[in-house]
Amino acid sequence: INAEYGELKPWMVLCVTQVCVLVSSMLSLSHALDNGLALTPQMGYNSWYDLMGTITEANIRETADALVSTGLAAAGYNYLNLDDDWAQRDPLTGKIMADPTKWTNGSLESIADYVHSKGLLFGTYTDRGTKTCGGRPAAQGHEEEDAATYAAWGVDYLKEDSCNAPGDHATAFEQYGKMRDALNKTGRPVLFSLCGWNSWYAPGGQRLGNSWRIGPDDTNWHGVLTNIDINAGLSEYAGPGGWNDPCLLLSDTWQQTLRVSEQQSRSQFSMWAVMASPLLISGNIRNMSEYVLDTYKNAEVIAVSQDSLGKQGRRIQGGPLAGAANATNIWARPLQHGAVAAVFLNNAETDQQITCGNACFTVMGFKSGQTLQVRDLWARSDLPELTLGPGTTFTPNSTGTAQGGANMVLFKTKVVGT
Repeated sequence: INAEYGELKPWMVLCVTQVCVLVSSMLSLSHALDNGLALTPQMGYNSWYDLMGTITEANIRETADALVSTGLAAAGYNYLNLDDDWAQRDPLTGKIMADPTKWTNGSLESIADYVHSKGLLFGTYTDRGTKTCGGRPAAQGHEEEDAATYAAWGVDYLKEDSCNAPGDHATAFEQYGKMRDALNKTGRPVLFSLCGWNSWYAPGGQRLGNSWRIGPDDTNWHGVLTNIDINAGLSEYAGPGGWNDPCLLLSDTWQQTLRVSEQQSRSQFSMWAVMASPLLISGNIRNMSEYVLDTYKNAEVIAVSQDSLGKQGRRIQGGPLAGAANATNIWARPLQHGAVAAVFLNNAETDQQITCGNACFTVMGFKSGQTLQVRDLWARSDLPELTLGPGTTFTPNSTGTAQGGANMVLFKTKVVGT
């Protein structure tokens, strides 16, 4: 403290417990991650909802191959990330190692090299507590040595979970700050993803990591809606270098079990793009349907996700979705050059017509008298132009499908003479 904040004064220690905790939290947040990564939301694959505890070097190699052969890598999905159930500690040295029954030489270096040989980046998983959620060794008390090992293996991405760890804010910030600093110390750029499952990470998230989980595991369609609702109030905290994370993209597992319908996968993808959320596929890309692959490879929706303005979209019409009867929403995200991407989402039990009127376009930032060019991003086709006025309305063609139907539309002001 003396070196960075000056001489320690008596009043600094004569404080009540609550103030001391607050000061501790602020000091933990006083450094930045400073790795230059995630200037747009990260894209890639995460093993959890696909393989869960069955990950091995063999099926991760197959997944790396599939990222390339399906065209997902070319579409921008460049991170291949392990989740839980890979780690052990060396009983003699205490150093982190990979389960030797699943990984070559008890290390992740071989699989990292293979992933890199495919032109991809490699990520892995730990936890800030005493054990991971699956009971494997975690990072508490080992942050510097574990970070150094990850860097030596060639790790490019680290997800740190919050199981078996204190739930108070001060300790969480302190523990995540230790891993942030340990990663910085390695000199290797490692994207740092916090998995703390709470919205209170958002205000200080950018000083701790490149993304931070804002709600529970999504797991199913209700979980998707729950995290959309949580994220609705957090747009001000996201931007280049750090993003609100509403969890993983859902489709099917290696056992071909659907976690959500294919329509809901597409609607989730639309929402994650308009919310500037990380796009991490957690489904079986080794045997994925053409419909879902088409969803994840839609270049126009990906362009919304990766827009360099870096603004998270907001809910501009409708209310909470999870548990709400006949819930419909319109969300809008401002993009570079004055364009706006909008998602029309229907979670009602019956088909609905969702209409954007004059007030809706005003919230988007458009003005009466402007002519808008309109593009349906899922049909990949232009729609008739709109000239805005008091009676102007827009209802997309295919929004109405019940229980998770959505459409995504791009609006931009027509330039005179075009």
